[in-house]
Amino acid sequence: MLEEICKALAEETNIRENLIELKKSIKNQDALKEWKEYHATHPVLYAFLSSEDAKIRKNAALILGETNEPGAAKALFEAYQRENTRFVKSSYLTAMNGLDIENYQDALGKRYKELLTEVPAENEKKHRTEELHALDKLLGGLNQNKKHRFTGYEEEVEVLLTTNPAYREITAEQIKKDRPVLVPAGVKVKTTHLRDVIKIRTFREMLLLLSGGHRIAAEPEAVAEAYAKSNLMELLNRLHEGNPPFRFRMEVRGIAPEEKGSFIRKAAATLEDLTGHQLLNTVDGYEIELRLTKNTDGTLYPSCKLFTIPMRRFSYRKEAVAASIHPANAALFMKLAEPYLKKGAQVLDPCCGVGTMLIERDLLVPAGDMYGLDIFGEAVIKARENAKAAGRQINYINRDFFDFTHKYLFDEIISNMPLRGKKTREEQDAFYSQFFDCAGKFLKNGGHMILYSNEGGFVKKQLRRHMEYRLLDEFCIREKEGFYLFIVGKKG
Repeated sequence: MLEEICKALAEETNIRENLIELKKSIKNQDALKEWKEYHATHPVLYAFLSSEDAKIRKNAALILGETNEPGAAKALFEAYQRENTRFVKSSYLTAMNGLDIENYQDALGKRYKELLTEVPAENEKKHRTEELHALDKLLGGLNQNKKHRFTGYEEEVEVLLTTNPAYREITAEQIKKDRPVLVPAGVKVKTTHLRDVIKIRTFREMLLLLSGGHRIAAEPEAVAEAYAKSNLMELLNRLHEGNPPFRFRMEVRGIAPEEKGSFIRKAAATLEDLTGHQLLNTVDGYEIELRLTKNTDGTLYPSCKLFTIPMRRFSYRKEAVAASIHPANAALFMKLAEPYLKKGAQVLDPCCGVGTMLIERDLLVPAGDMYGLDIFGEAVIKARENAKAAGRQINYINRDFFDFTHKYLFDEIISNMPLRGKKTREEQDAFYSQFFDCAGKFLKNGGHMILYSNEGGFVKKQLRRHMEYRLLDEFCIREKEGFYLFIVGKKG
């Protein structure tokens, strides 16, 4: 098939149709390799960049970009400059991605600035946007348009810290210099002390709150207009070093999945136009997320998440597995258990996963010797990497808790208990029985167990069986799924 296409293109037979077939064929890597070898000695595509047929020029450009030939960048750039058909221009730019275009970046940058100030005819808006996006991606790859640097740590902003709804006050109590307000999603605060706020470990996300209404009609045009009329651009410019455009993605939570794609495309495109392309929608390299959350009355609540703020709270978490606990949850659990944590304690996690619980425990109240066990070898390797990144000395061992031996007892046993998974109820009951039996061999009298589990019935059954333990406290974390944090003491 490829041989026939090559022959037809060399003879300039049915060029448009054969270019289309060639584009399909070279999606296969073996066919692409074969095509590159052929084109290196039969460079037929270059002539097609001057064809009178716009679609031939477009397809020839896109295929030429796949060849990575030394002369391809020059040919594509020159074709781009002389191209007058708007729908074709972005194809040259797409083709140049991955090619060496350093010699042309000044001219491309100039064109980029021209497009930002251009006011196109209505029928040209779509193609102008396509060209602008293609240029933005191309120049971004050259690091000409780096992400903006966040500088607004002492500027006044209003933010929402999303938290576990039942324990919003845990986060609020850590805000010392401002007056936090509890709201259903977490904690709202107006602050000029952002450096202090972003160090708090018990919130999940920080969202920038905007001026204007917080109940937007669930329509793309209404969403775009609300963001455009809000103080979003003023905030972005005030909080960052560098000029627009800012690259964004849009996320809508609470509308039907089959409607979401179309909704976002319309809203994002309209917002670009309304802001004069000071905001550019992109699938990668975005600096902000425009977040829309559905209210109970069907309207949408707007906010903004900034990826330009370096959030280093959990930078140690280099590795994770599917069952890994979110670091903010682990930090919350340790904060709830803080009255029972002892400085310099000997600590054991029998089901450590990638080590998040032990790391957060040590960060809150420095411990002594710490051990983490797990039967999943990959998790143990990842736990060691995370501990190293966190600067923590923790001994992670690929071992079953029930086969573990140790010379001395521990002050604390901390664990995110394994989910039942494919185990039967009887098997999970037996696991908890064995766990509590084994824990008694390792926990000092007067020591504590801090267990996160959705098997409250089995936990309390074992407390009835083991008279040496007593339930000191319990915290409902996720009521619907039955997840609780249990603080268990061993009698002295």
